[in-house]
Amino acid sequence: MQQTPSPKHPKRTLADQWRVGVRLARNALRSVAGWVEQGIFWPEISKYLSRHSALQAGVYWLAATAAGLVAVLYAEAFEGAALLCQVLLREHPWFLFAIGPFCFVLSRWMVTRFAPSAAGSGIPHVMAACAVDPPHMDGWVGFRIAVVKILSSLVALVGGGSMGREGPTIQISASIFYGFGKRFRSIWPNLNHHSLLIAGGAAGIAAAFNTPLGGIVYAIEELSHRNFHRFKTMLISAVIIAGLVAQGLQGPYLYFGFPKLPVVTAGLLPWALGIGIFVGFLGGVFGKFLHLISKQLGRWQERRRLWLAFGMGILLPLTAWWVGPMMISGGSDLILHLLFDDDKQISWGLVAARFFAPLATYSTGVASGMFAPGLAAGAAIGAKIAQLTHASNANFIILLGMIAFLSGVTRAPFTSFVLVMEMTDRHSAIFAMMVASLVASLSAKIIDSKSFYERSAARLIRTLPKSAQPKRRKKVVTEEVPTITPHNSQSPDTH
Repeated sequence: MQQTPSPKHPKRTLADQWRVGVRLARNALRSVAGWVEQGIFWPEISKYLSRHSALQAGVYWLAATAAGLVAVLYAEAFEGAALLCQVLLREHPWFLFAIGPFCFVLSRWMVTRFAPSAAGSGIPHVMAACAVDPPHMDGWVGFRIAVVKILSSLVALVGGGSMGREGPTIQISASIFYGFGKRFRSIWPNLNHHSLLIAGGAAGIAAAFNTPLGGIVYAIEELSHRNFHRFKTMLISAVIIAGLVAQGLQGPYLYFGFPKLPVVTAGLLPWALGIGIFVGFLGGVFGKFLHLISKQLGRWQERRRLWLAFGMGILLPLTAWWVGPMMISGGSDLILHLLFDDDKQISWGLVAARFFAPLATYSTGVASGMFAPGLAAGAAIGAKIAQLTHASNANFIILLGMIAFLSGVTRAPFTSFVLVMEMTDRHSAIFAMMVASLVASLSAKIIDSKSFYERSAARLIRTLPKSAQPKRRKKVVTEEVPTITPHNSQSPDTH
């Protein structure tokens, strides 16, 4: 006879087991932190540290070391998940078609159940956190958000998602820095959480792309438009340490290698202008689509979002099976193929897929970055332009396309060309890169005066009480926000 479960020992569901695991991990970290404070930081030492504010730099260094380590582990896991998906697509496509919908539903469920702010790329959440006071940062950065961010993106990637890891790495790194700051706040009450968040974001992008200069430029251009001089030493040291940790574990490397370029002369600047205008405009369209998706789907009930995730879990693997596995993940394999293989032919289907697949992935509300997909879309468009024009300088056009598209999406022209320049070490084309990036940023303003990230951060800030919003709201908030329904009132689906 089958025995029924005893009411004293009910069967635990997956959600119960997840909650228990998260609670145990949190308690373990708190216990270790308490032991460190009581066992190492004796009162005398704590008093000594509190009297020497210059030692606050150690908090940045510890956080940067941890962020670099986590960034490398996340990158390895991300590459493994992408490889697994591509193997399934080639050898067992029907199995991928079967598990894809459930992967997306599970990924979305993890976000909504445990950390709504883990949805999307995470960059708007860091930007919003940098604009408010510490008590209101907890909803956008933190340990739980970082863990869910990693798990959600990996599960969706196995199911055929078209997304990057660089944006999520920025939020994960900022969460690590913020967590260290909270732990050491008892010793240094004046520890600046805004500086920690900005340094964390910069360290994240430096470790993700192996571009220390790009991390610094990104922090100045996107996260801190002013007062950079107050924390520049901490920021630069955090970027250096995170980058050294990443290089120590992965070795020195260039993200996209050393592509061959022609001698760049003034005669090629018209190419930079043309690519900047056209591809930058497309980048603006891409960013506008992201904004409209976020704004519209944020009004949906969660059940409809789960059904959408299920449908995209069917559509995306089928599309990848049709156009090829280079549609999956962030697209770095496509960029390497276009830059280093002699055959640079690319189909219209793959170009369209690299543009629309990240939008489809983003619409599901899972953790997904847009930096790498933006570079891949720009590379695909640039390769198609070179193919149609029979240009002999295809690599040059591909690099310009990458820069222009990313600049159109982010409206961060300096970050865009510095990242690509560092990832390829092609300093000979720096002036053409700068022209394409600046022109692309201006061209994208035809579509919208603000970037998707700025509008998303503004929407997040609008959800706070008016007393908690920045005093200079008109410079931060640029749009009206629709009424937030009860299911997402804690953290709107602003990715």
